[in-house]
Amino acid sequence: MTTEISPPETLRVIIAGGGVAALETALALRELAPDHIDVTVIAPNTEFVYRPMTVREPFAYGSAHRYPLAPIVGDAGAKLLSDALAWVDPTGQIVHTEAGEEIAYDALVLALGAKAIPLYRHAITIDDKRLDEQLHGLIQDIEGGYIHSLAFVAPGRMPWQLPLYEIAMMTAGRAYDMGIELAVTIVSPEDAPLAIFGSGASTAVSELLERAHIQTITPPTPRSPSPARW
Repeated sequence: MTTEISPPETLRVIIAGGGVAALETALALRELAPDHIDVTVIAPNTEFVYRPMTVREPFAYGSAHRYPLAPIVGDAGAKLLSDALAWVDPTGQIVHTEAGEEIAYDALVLALGAKAIPLYRHAITIDDKRLDEQLHGLIQDIEGGYIHSLAFVAPGRMPWQLPLYEIAMMTAGRAYDMGIELAVTIVSPEDAPLAIFGSGASTAVSELLERAHIQTITPPTPRSPSPARW
């Protein structure tokens, strides 16, 4: 099935993704050329989740805010197609969706986000789309006194390390509140904790970590032991 062709003077834009980047693109296009574009947003999610707050969910602070995606896309002057991108024919300039739709485009924006891929076999790979599910059992084991040391490892120079530090701080705080001895360590290839924010912020974070008795190790890129040892 191919969608109806827009008038020649209208630029047909497809945005694949339903997160911040996709919505920012739709809003920017509305501001730049509201009368000359026909925008379709293809997203498998029906809600926009305020992801920075998902780190609090495993610690019973309440759920991150969630907003219906359709009204936001509509306010940006775009149409929402609840589907997922399957593949793209760049020669024919056609997008194929998982549901079998074929949509012609003049411009295509891929705002699909990143996918969390496990690097260490015997570690939890943090995925903020399901943090509560991932960390629920771990927090219970800490509260039950079954875990006495915990390491948070950044496997390479990630562009956004903040959630790792937030979870480490909240985990240490939960153990302290429960009267449980827990050694917490952050291992990161950064030059200093959260160095991306500048020296002033990094120093302040280092002081917070020290007061929380969280050890920080900033070596070269962390490596897992060989399979025989790991």
